[in-house]
Amino acid sequence: MEPNNLLNCIKAFAKRICATLLAALAVSLLTIGCGDRSARDANNSDSTRINKLKQIDDSVMTLAPSVKQLIADGIRTAPDSMTAYEYRLREARYLTLTDHPERFKDNIENILRFAEQQQKRELNNAEKRRLNTLIAGAYNCRAAYYHNFHRKQHQAIQLYKAAYSLLANSDSEHNMPKVCANLADAYIQDNNMPMAAQWYRRALFLVDSLALPPKENVTLYMGLAQIYLSLHDFDTALHYYKATENYFQMMSPSMQAYFLNNFGNYYYFLKDYPQALKMFLRMKRTIERHGMQNNFDMYQCKVNLADVYLNMDSISRSQQCLDEVEPYFRKRHDLTALHYCKTIRIGIATRTGNTAAAQRIIDSNDETENHPVQYSLANLRNIYLQRYYEKVGDYRRAYTLMNEISEYNDSLEHNHSNMRSAEIMARFTSDTLKLHHDLTIEHKNATIEKTQKQLLLSIAIVLLLMLLFALWIMQSKRKQMKAQMDIMNLRLNIVRNRISPHFVFNVLNNKIVNAGRVDDTELLDLTRLIRTNLDMSRQPAVKLAEELDFVEKYIRVERFMLGDDFAWHINVAADVDREKVLVPSMFLQILTENAIIHGLKGWDGHKELTIEVHREQHTTVINVSDNGPGFSTFNGTFKKKTGLGIIAQTVAINNEHNKNKIRFEITNIEHDGNVCGCRATVRVPDGVKFL
Repeated sequence: MEPNNLLNCIKAFAKRICATLLAALAVSLLTIGCGDRSARDANNSDSTRINKLKQIDDSVMTLAPSVKQLIADGIRTAPDSMTAYEYRLREARYLTLTDHPERFKDNIENILRFAEQQQKRELNNAEKRRLNTLIAGAYNCRAAYYHNFHRKQHQAIQLYKAAYSLLANSDSEHNMPKVCANLADAYIQDNNMPMAAQWYRRALFLVDSLALPPKENVTLYMGLAQIYLSLHDFDTALHYYKATENYFQMMSPSMQAYFLNNFGNYYYFLKDYPQALKMFLRMKRTIERHGMQNNFDMYQCKVNLADVYLNMDSISRSQQCLDEVEPYFRKRHDLTALHYCKTIRIGIATRTGNTAAAQRIIDSNDETENHPVQYSLANLRNIYLQRYYEKVGDYRRAYTLMNEISEYNDSLEHNHSNMRSAEIMARFTSDTLKLHHDLTIEHKNATIEKTQKQLLLSIAIVLLLMLLFALWIMQSKRKQMKAQMDIMNLRLNIVRNRISPHFVFNVLNNKIVNAGRVDDTELLDLTRLIRTNLDMSRQPAVKLAEELDFVEKYIRVERFMLGDDFAWHINVAADVDREKVLVPSMFLQILTENAIIHGLKGWDGHKELTIEVHREQHTTVINVSDNGPGFSTFNGTFKKKTGLGIIAQTVAINNEHNKNKIRFEITNIEHDGNVCGCRATVRVPDGVKFL
């Protein structure tokens, strides 16, 4: 490099350093003043996405007519896979509310497979929280299916707990109360009232601590009412039912049906059958108004109506309701509901005096007999059986059932006592969490007070980092200059190796010996070859057309020393633009020379050299092949001063400064396990910058 050029480089480098320092200082000041702007923008984007998904959730729960199209549009226009699967989760929830809820399964399986693949990647905290939300939603959806349609409470409880744990570290903490409520419902089905109450109260606390709208308490009040109803604490149950009814118009259709069903059960257990009938008929009208006649809620309503009609001596209506619901429950294999239907059948037969029919129903041992059911349903069966045995005069069995009913009432009192203990513990836990919350706020205030003191230290650290950055740039520049020097040395070696003295001597000697028989113009070709070699050696890269032209001249000069049995081919694919493609200067000549000297010279028989150039995606591929004895000394390295060594070094230096790398390899050509030649390959990606 000339002195003037070196001085200009140093000046430019100094200017670049100054500009970098000024830019870094500006960035640091902006970071201090508004460093959370990008974070704020990201948060706003996440907030928009979450709010949009909340709206879809509301539409799903109300079975809005447009919800299917909204979900389909969301999947179609999703900007990434994660968003698409978030909409597929909403589709799964929608399917569970349709006439064929089992269709949700494929969606959930696909979501969980996608989540498993994502967990293998390195995710940032925001991505992990978002993925946790997706997995928790899938678990909750599957658990609800087990809970509502198969009464598999243990599986449902495990899935609900897993969903709750995931939501604690997610971007949808607002869903935690809902999962708590679902978990409490599962515990009710499992006859564990203290645990159910504990999870309902945890849900109430979360609604308060997360500052969620008061309407989120609706399902929780309803659940607590159901618990107290199961415990025959009718006053407390009525308190929660009335608190729930204030939000009736805000509920989804399915939630309205759920509320009316439970409120009807309240009057049923009070033996206020006319009021119970009123509630269940209101439930039926609500379901019909929303077009949900074929949903589970309608069949649940009708089986409750059958029981109420029985107790109001409307036997024909009771039987009609049973005839309508039993095929549906058999199709769904809902053993709990079928157990209830069988209980009502026993009651109808007893009430009508058809004791033989009642005995047949009792003696029919089906899979519902060993199926675990809620204590309330088991107790109802005992009540109807006691009435039957009293009617047929089997007072011993009637007395036994009366004792079982008494034990059930005792267990209610025991559960009630446990409930009181659970309430005390819940209040203690709530107070402890509140204290912890206050301490956390105090800690944050103390942290804020320290911020100003830390600001000066932060500025000092930034300045130090900028200094280190400047030193790193200087070191990088030094390495770059060294690389340029290495390139210059390589070019000198290339000049030495491109047209070797041995080659020149051999050609000239051949021409002198055969001067009388060979055209003298071949000496002129040699002269032109040497001149072209010197010109091209000064350039880091040349057009493919120039390189091919030089190699062709070289082969024409060499062909006389290979004999008449030498053939050579240059094949360039049609999609290769010779004038636009740049290749490393003299690489092709070195590979050709290497093939002739080490592969074909001295090789008996037909000798063949093939040069092929084609495109692979955004890369130009050059192959130089011969049919010689092969490359027997290759061990992954090359001697530095040989032609192949120079190629390897040149490639390595250029690759340090390019994202897309030049690739060079040399391999033997084999046929049926025998070596039948050698192939050298250079792959030059588009856009490579040559030093």
